[in-house]
Amino acid sequence: MSKSADILKDPQASGVYFIKGAFRVSDLEELAGSRSLTFFHVRGTEIDGKDRFLSQAATALAFPEYFGNNWDAFEDCLTDMSWHEAKGFVVLFDHIDGFAGRSAEDFQTAVAILKDVAEFWRNRGKTFLAFLSGTGADRWGLPSVML
Repeated sequence: MSKSADILKDPQASGVYFIKGAFRVSDLEELAGSRSLTFFHVRGTEIDGKDRFLSQAATALAFPEYFGNNWDAFEDCLTDMSWHEAKGFVVLFDHIDGFAGRSAEDFQTAVAILKDVAEFWRNRGKTFLAFLSGTGADRWGLPSVML
């Protein structure tokens, strides 16, 4: 288990992580800002499937109007992000366990895309961190961090 503060220091640590334990969204946002990373918060409480996940992500990350609301477009937008000039990106998907439980295959697709996106940015020397939170998340097989 790592500390998120350490992970935010190094673009090579870009990846997808499970947040273990209680935390405040404002603390993660402040921590990201202190590292000059742009913070996005995708509220997962209403996500029940792929369409709602993509819609919530597109809104939270201010995707362009041409976003096609499909997995390819999701990955394309995340590997562009030209509308957000930033040193790097931190995306929090909170309460995502409902999505994972109701639509496991789509959840796994989303995680796989987030991992690919993290690798894309890591190879360009830019930070991309996706943090997921939810109950029972230890079964997701992601490395965990504490805030």
